[in-house]
Amino acid sequence: MSGLSRVAALAFALLVLLGTPRRALADPPPRAVFALVIGANTSVDEGLAPLHYADDDAARYFELFRLLGMHALLLTRVDESSRKLHPQAAAEARLPRRDAFDAATRELASEVAQAKARGMATTLYFVFAGHGGVDGDHGYVALEDARLSGDTLERDVVSRIDADAVHVILDACDSYLVAYSRGPGGERQAVKGFVQSVSALARDPRVGLLLSTSSAAESHEWDAFEAGVFSHEVRSGLYGAADADGDGAVSYREIAAFIGRANEAIVNDRYRPHVFARPAAGGSVLLDLAAARGRTITVDGAHAGHYLLEDARGVRLADFHNARDQTATLVRPPPTGVAYLRRLDDDVEFTIPAGDGPLAVASLAPQPPRVGVRGALHDSFSHLFAMPFDEAAVQAFVLPPPEVIAHASSPEHPGLRRTVGWGLVGLGAVGLGAGAYFAVHAATLPLASSSASGAVVAARNGSVVDSNRAAVGSFVAGGLVAAGGLAVFLWPKKAGPVVTVGFAPGGATLTYGATF
Repeated sequence: MSGLSRVAALAFALLVLLGTPRRALADPPPRAVFALVIGANTSVDEGLAPLHYADDDAARYFELFRLLGMHALLLTRVDESSRKLHPQAAAEARLPRRDAFDAATRELASEVAQAKARGMATTLYFVFAGHGGVDGDHGYVALEDARLSGDTLERDVVSRIDADAVHVILDACDSYLVAYSRGPGGERQAVKGFVQSVSALARDPRVGLLLSTSSAAESHEWDAFEAGVFSHEVRSGLYGAADADGDGAVSYREIAAFIGRANEAIVNDRYRPHVFARPAAGGSVLLDLAAARGRTITVDGAHAGHYLLEDARGVRLADFHNARDQTATLVRPPPTGVAYLRRLDDDVEFTIPAGDGPLAVASLAPQPPRVGVRGALHDSFSHLFAMPFDEAAVQAFVLPPPEVIAHASSPEHPGLRRTVGWGLVGLGAVGLGAGAYFAVHAATLPLASSSASGAVVAARNGSVVDSNRAAVGSFVAGGLVAAGGLAVFLWPKKAGPVVTVGFAPGGATLTYGATF
């Protein structure tokens, strides 16, 4: 090539570069998104009542992720009634057992490695709905035949699959303790530095956490949702209802504010689901809804209200309540059939026709609902989504770092109950034994001889009286202590000491309580 040709080629290359939009030069690599969804109604731990809807929750997460174009694997035991509602999920589901879990993580690890080799960024969603528990100071979630602690999830999910970003969503009792230990249960402590230790899962900067409870509170299911309350709220937000700023993505702050707002009208804290949200170090976004752009349902502020979205099967996909100045944009359900959007405030319904394009509620005619709500709904859960959600609620919501979030509890530890109970029974037995000793001692004291002086007889009689009194006292004390030990075993099981620090727009609160 001549010198002139080289100059011309260089000039052409410079023109191409200068003419390339700056955004194109900075575009990130394409992203491959994967999901592992687990739902387990029964637990490896004996004595726990089975859940009813963990399989339904898992199937609905699976369907949502598939709708958003993710490669999702599902581990759940779909019951007969749910098979009719979720046939594809039932066809693909593997059992929620350790061998299937290991096989699924190995499969995803291989696929993530392939995506990385092709120059793609990778994201993994790990979702669990089911039972949880506590072993020592650390929590775990339960498969049908195994426990998965935070360290186990870090080793066998996060590290094995090795995605660039990992989002962990847990709906289970004690799910906060899967990532953070509870510290010495029930003791008053300074807020700063409350969390004594964290699992490897919480220390990994790639991992974002969305947990159903930040204490050992129970997780709730509701027949009206046919789902876990927290899981339904999370999915409602991920359908787009939590995207308050309308940027096409749901951030951790938005989803936490959305769930908090949905539960705000519930008066009884026992029935109010709690949320812990902590984004990964790499960014604040929980879910990018780019895959659904163009396939949306828009509810503008003029039509604001409390809505529920359900498909033709009667599956309740999402609830939301937008404020009068807030537009809500939701992912449109699959185009295979009609769906229904019901506004609960005035009890009207909009039919969402089958299709795959954008749709505005303003263009639809309201109709009477197909089915009236009958029966006694749960008084507390009927207040879910009573408060309207908008961007102001997100701005008012404080998403504190984990160092200053202190929700810790000491749920009743079966080892402690046994120790205290048997200890009291043992002390009671010692008291009863002492009583028997003193009674035998009084009965076997030698009689004073007929020639003994009055002082000797009085001393002997005094010894008998003292031994009898000691016997009676020992019998009474031993019996009471032993009865106390038996009462410990028979006492109803309740949560132990609780220390809670809550954050709200108006300030912070700290409460302490103890039950046995």
